[in-house]
Amino acid sequence: MVATSGQLVFDVGMNNGSDTAYYLHRGYRVVAIDADPTLCQAAEDRFATEVASGLLVIRNVGVADSEGELEFWVSDRTEWSSFSRENATKGGTAARSISVSTLPFKRLIEDHGVPDYLKIDIEGNDRLCLQGLSGCELPPFVSVEMCHEDGGTDIDILADLGYTGFRCVRQNDFRDILPENIDRQAVIRRVLARLGPTSELVLRRLQPTVKVGGWRFRRGTSGPLPGEVPGRWITCAEVKSLWQRLRDLDSELGDEGIGEWFDIHARLTAS
Repeated sequence: MVATSGQLVFDVGMNNGSDTAYYLHRGYRVVAIDADPTLCQAAEDRFATEVASGLLVIRNVGVADSEGELEFWVSDRTEWSSFSRENATKGGTAARSISVSTLPFKRLIEDHGVPDYLKIDIEGNDRLCLQGLSGCELPPFVSVEMCHEDGGTDIDILADLGYTGFRCVRQNDFRDILPENIDRQAVIRRVLARLGPTSELVLRRLQPTVKVGGWRFRRGTSGPLPGEVPGRWITCAEVKSLWQRLRDLDSELGDEGIGEWFDIHARLTAS
């Protein structure tokens, strides 16, 4: 993806603004959405020039089934903040509850238009965004954080909407998981699991620095736009098979496994 004048990105789950900063750097207009008012205020300050120029719109709302207010859990690890207390307090992490305004995802599209790229990472309510695309003009590209337990459902929703090309991207280094390298992925993760607490340190040392156009991506960001790093698009059946292998591997390794997560990229045209 290369931005042309007026192209739009939705950053659903803005968090600390790292992804928004990259999208602005690449020349996109951005609608950044987050339920945490503290993060939204920090973004308003950080991107004051872009907000004033109209390049960036920040919406302090949560995505839910309907318009209203809901209890939202702000985690000490802000990337885990969620409408789910269980998600926000993983590993004993502290979290506090606040009341936030909510909107259905269709309303955000009505307010701002159809994005050229839709990034979704909102810790539990991601699927509501995908379901909200039903009956709408579709974004050419979508990425959604893969649910380890039932990510196959999200892949099916994307396929039913009409998306035909997929990529499974490992977020630790933004590299593709493919049918030809999934066995190697499994071997590496089993070896790292045996290393115990030192596995994360080893992983950090082995991971390459990913740069696109001079921009260095840090751990924890969503990484490059779809297609900005080498890799090939695969079919729905292939990506669903990969998700099943990764899910089973997580189940096998349990608490001994390293912290890895994956995004599913989808595009409307497979070629």
